[in-house]
Amino acid sequence: MELLSIAESPGNPGVERAAADGTPVIGYFCSYVPVEVLTAAGCLPLRLRGTGSEDSAAADALMSSRVCTYVRHTVALALDGRYGFLRGVVCCNTCDHVRRALDVLRHRTSIGFLGFLSVPRNARESLYPYYRDEVGALVAGLERLLARRVDEAGLRAAAALHVAVRERLRLLDGLRARERPPLSGAELLAAAVASRVTAPADFIDLADRLREEREGAAPGGPPPRARLLLAGNALDEPAFVRAVESQGAAVVADTLCFGSRGAAGPVPADAPDPLEAICRRTFFQTPCARMIGNFPDRLRALLDLVRERAVDGVVFQRLKFCDPWGGEAHMLRRRLRERGVPLLVIEREYGTVNAGQVRTRVQAFLEMIEAGRRRGRAEAAG
Repeated sequence: MELLSIAESPGNPGVERAAADGTPVIGYFCSYVPVEVLTAAGCLPLRLRGTGSEDSAAADALMSSRVCTYVRHTVALALDGRYGFLRGVVCCNTCDHVRRALDVLRHRTSIGFLGFLSVPRNARESLYPYYRDEVGALVAGLERLLARRVDEAGLRAAAALHVAVRERLRLLDGLRARERPPLSGAELLAAAVASRVTAPADFIDLADRLREEREGAAPGGPPPRARLLLAGNALDEPAFVRAVESQGAAVVADTLCFGSRGAAGPVPADAPDPLEAICRRTFFQTPCARMIGNFPDRLRALLDLVRERAVDGVVFQRLKFCDPWGGEAHMLRRRLRERGVPLLVIEREYGTVNAGQVRTRVQAFLEMIEAGRRRGRAEAAG
């Protein structure tokens, strides 16, 4: 299926075709950028990735070796001209690494519009007005760039379009949640990534076709050895999930910003102020680990999924040098141990999936889960 190949393709013909037709393509790094605003401005939002970068040397020369490889490979593509079709980029203070990327893009590329969205470090009501003002400044910058007004009608239409995109993702997510999933976790991640790098209308069409194909398919193979939840920071590489699932597991849930977490939350069609509704959905989404003080919210969301999806264990992956998510892994260890939820933490680099190592560690993790089941059955019988 075309939808499932988009995430792993270094090129994006659909986006490049849109740019050639005159549609401004605006890249963005973070799920705290409200994509509805970009769409309402007549742009095509494109989440920036490093897929297709074989060498980050161009970025390495300008950035610390302690900047994560996701950012370095993405910046390397921009420096090499692979993002030359972009009309602009919107960065956030997501982390110091992404913040540094903005400096490099400003001084070393010809990208004309470089917007910056300062997002508070805690998702609480008292800080929301600041975020709302920041989005207002972004809207004003886009209006100046494109010489067009972002009006209420455009915002409502954009909100409805992205609600439809998220609804398709939720429907596909429901397929992988089944007892014998007709859609794998790797395929769901590929679809979720595609939703961030494809024109919304194109994605809706491709997602509907994929769901129709898989909805009536007979489940094949035995039930999975274990039902896993995938957590951690930016992951847009289905190959990693395939390596996890190759040992007989099924990834039936996730809390990834490229996956389900970034697609959560409604924008009511009848909201009196569509921009207000869009900002609230984005700011009060299940918080990222860069949000300080919101760990209880993230833990609650994860445990809800563990319960709802009958999850047997959590695989937590993080990119090397990502401090916010490194702290998250530390805090999760004790909380999940107290609740009897097995946890596997894997540190990785972007762009290279060490499939052999992942398979070995997941195999041992599954054996631990299975041994725990046997102990539980023996205790119940005895």
